[in-house]
Amino acid sequence: MKEISFYNVKGQLYAKIAASSYREHGVIKKKDDGVYLGRVIDRDNLVFSNKQHGIYKYDPDTGNILPAGEEYSSELKRDKRKRERIHLDFGDAYFLSEVIRKMKYDTVINSLPYRNKDTLNTMIQYYVLQDKANCHAQIWYDGSVVNQLYPKANITSQRISDFLRSIGRMDNVQEFFRNHIEWIKKNICDDPAILIDSTGLPNNIHFPLTAVSNHNGKISREVRMVTMVQRDSGYPLMFRVVPGNVTDVSTITYSIQELFMHKIRTDFVLIDAGYFTAENIEQLYGAGIEYLTRLPARNRTLCSEILEKCLPDLRKEKNLCKYQDRFVYISRTEVSVGLKSHKAYAYLGYDIDRASDESHKALKNASKGKISEHELQKRLEDAGLFIIISSLPFQKEEILPTYYVRQIIEQYFDIQKGSSRLTPLRIQDEDALMGHLVLSMIAATINIYIMNVMKKYSDNREAMFMTLRNQKCLVYKTQINASEAQAIGAEYYKKFNIRLPVYLERTDKGLKPRYDLPKVDPDQA
Repeated sequence: MKEISFYNVKGQLYAKIAASSYREHGVIKKKDDGVYLGRVIDRDNLVFSNKQHGIYKYDPDTGNILPAGEEYSSELKRDKRKRERIHLDFGDAYFLSEVIRKMKYDTVINSLPYRNKDTLNTMIQYYVLQDKANCHAQIWYDGSVVNQLYPKANITSQRISDFLRSIGRMDNVQEFFRNHIEWIKKNICDDPAILIDSTGLPNNIHFPLTAVSNHNGKISREVRMVTMVQRDSGYPLMFRVVPGNVTDVSTITYSIQELFMHKIRTDFVLIDAGYFTAENIEQLYGAGIEYLTRLPARNRTLCSEILEKCLPDLRKEKNLCKYQDRFVYISRTEVSVGLKSHKAYAYLGYDIDRASDESHKALKNASKGKISEHELQKRLEDAGLFIIISSLPFQKEEILPTYYVRQIIEQYFDIQKGSSRLTPLRIQDEDALMGHLVLSMIAATINIYIMNVMKKYSDNREAMFMTLRNQKCLVYKTQINASEAQAIGAEYYKKFNIRLPVYLERTDKGLKPRYDLPKVDPDQA
């Protein structure tokens, strides 16, 4: 058993394993240099903190480094040797904290069963405001008013990993989904129509969910995330994670069942073509769920039947429809789908602009010898054609606006992978992966709210936060004084109906915004 030596520096207790030595021929020689354990968090339970391991537990019998446990997540006091900054970035972090409160999403966030709420709220701020790896979070934290809003946050690299594993446990994830869906129903809308799609999350770190995927001909090692998005609002409802080698066709039934367990009685799904199989369609008809999807090219028999029925009369005036700034010919016909030959409706379309683009591309490839004349003829015949299948008899003018609602989920994936830090993955195990995806979904939800407000204006989200970050603050013992916001920054506060405080007062219950100058007592003036 190794003996631990404790010593005091400026009122802070530290610990180390003393260096050992031995005597040889009357000369004392050093056997080893000892081990620096770090600052003492809990002397009785041998819990320490240092830069290398964060907060950890030390086993003197084996010399092993062990997890300290979540109960120590907020026990790390500020290092008195480190000079604190008094001039901090203010506008972006304060504005974001007020947006979260205004959209009433703070109740969902704080319902996550993690003891140190300062760490939780700090990491959500980091996921929304920054696109850097988590190992840089401490640097950002030290220069932002976030360290005053959430002073007990512990975001050393090791504690972030422990934090992600904690919120990523399946029981915690399911509890988050339940509270998030309740927030959607209460504050956004109660629409049971959903969009379902999946996206790949490349990850070369080996654990059971990472597998080789062949998705639309693209080979990669990845995890696949299946996401369910509310059709009318564009907000995410929940997600599922499956190994990269699980095909899309096998996930739709389980995804709808997961929603059912969270009291969402799905009545309409808009799905990707990859989900269109006889088995899946049979499940949807059996459950009484209406659907709409694009017919994949692999369904050659059904494609041939639809083309034979509709193609001869497709390009006639009665079938010409306008969609936004495009003109499309659309013809509808009845077909039989599924294992039990259910009635469905097929919509054969001919997009004039798309046909021109595809024909031009095919001719260009043929002129360079990249495709044969036979292949050229086939591409020219198919140029601009598409088929949509639905259980509902839409009017021809309605089918494209309804189908292109699907862009909502593609935009959601863009938001997650862009401004909400979904990728790249730097994750070592499944619980940490789920924790990362929960944070990314929270960040995406907040970003969607912000972008919906910003739709009324020409500005974008990135420019807004960069502008707000220019608003600084000075930190004092009893209060934090915010500087004046630039004119455009003040406009952002108005657009979101957020009041800009003169200062933040320190109270027993944390920082409180004050919007007027403090009253002066004449007797003390």
